[in-house]
Amino acid sequence: MVPFYIITGWLGSGKTTLLKNILNTLSQKQKIAIIQNEFAPGGIDGTELKQTNSDFRLVEINNGSVFCVCRLKNFVQSLEKLADTYNPDVIFLESSGLADPISVAEILNAEPIKRKIRMKKIISIIDSLHFSHTFQMMPRFKHQVLVADELILNKTDLNNDKREEIISQLKKWNPFAGIIETKFCNANLEILLAENDIMGKNRRFLPVIETGSKPDMGVSFLRMHEKISREKLDEFIHEILSTSARIKGFVNISEGETIAVQSVMGQLKTQTIKNYDGRSELIIFNDTYSARELHQLFKVKAAYA
Repeated sequence: MVPFYIITGWLGSGKTTLLKNILNTLSQKQKIAIIQNEFAPGGIDGTELKQTNSDFRLVEINNGSVFCVCRLKNFVQSLEKLADTYNPDVIFLESSGLADPISVAEILNAEPIKRKIRMKKIISIIDSLHFSHTFQMMPRFKHQVLVADELILNKTDLNNDKREEIISQLKKWNPFAGIIETKFCNANLEILLAENDIMGKNRRFLPVIETGSKPDMGVSFLRMHEKISREKLDEFIHEILSTSARIKGFVNISEGETIAVQSVMGQLKTQTIKNYDGRSELIIFNDTYSARELHQLFKVKAAYA
C-alpha cells in the first residue's frame, strides 16, 4: 500500500517550501507524487514546485477544498488514477491553507482507494511569526493543530522571543504531536517522515500489514455535540479499546473540560486540553463496531452524564 502524507498549515506558513525540500532530498531515491489543493483557480504553488527540476508527478485540484463533500468523488477518482497509473512510492497532499483536514480519515476510507493507500501522518506547519493572530482568529487553524501527528514550528528565526510561549500553547492543544523547529522548513526528513508514535514507537493510523493486503477494519469518524461524563468516557473508550487499532481525537466532558484521546493498538493515553470551543471529534479504526454502532454507544453513555 502506498504511504500517504497530508501537509497542512495556514496561508504562507511554508507548505510549498517543505515540499521543495522533500523533492530536492528524496526525488532521486523515491517515486514521488504530489497533490496540491488550492482555492484559487491558478496553480501558483505547482509552478513553484516545478522549478526544482525534480522528477515527480503533480496533480492540481483548484477552486475548492478536497475535503468538501461536493468535491469528494472527484478527489477519490483522481487519487485512484494516480495510484494506478503512476504507481508512486509515496504520495503527499498539500492541503489549501483554508481547508480543514479533520475528516481526512473518511476520505481515505472510500472505495477502492482504501485498499491501495495507507495514511502515514498529518503534518501541520505553524507560522511562528503570525501565530498569535491566526491561532486566536481562525478555528480551522486550531483544527489543523489538533489533528496533526507532527507539528513544524517554522520561521523560528523571525519570532524567537515568543518561541517558548508558542510551544507551550501547541502542547496544550495537541499534547501528543511531535514538534520540530525549523527555518525555511528545513526539517530532518528522516525524523519527520518516520513512523514514530506518541508513545515512543510505531506511530501510525493503521497497524503494519503485509504488502498487497488491507486491514480488516473500518474507519469511523464521530462528530458529536453531546457531552459525556469522564467516568462514562472511560467506559466508552475501554469498551472499544481492545478492538480498535487506533483512536485519536478530543471529547468534551460534562465536567466542563475537553479530553484529548490517543491510542495505538491498545496503548491508551489521555490528557486535558484547555480553551477548546469545538464539538467532540474522534477517529476510530475498529474491526467490530460500525460507525452507526459507535455513535449509538457513545450516545448511550452520554445519556448518563
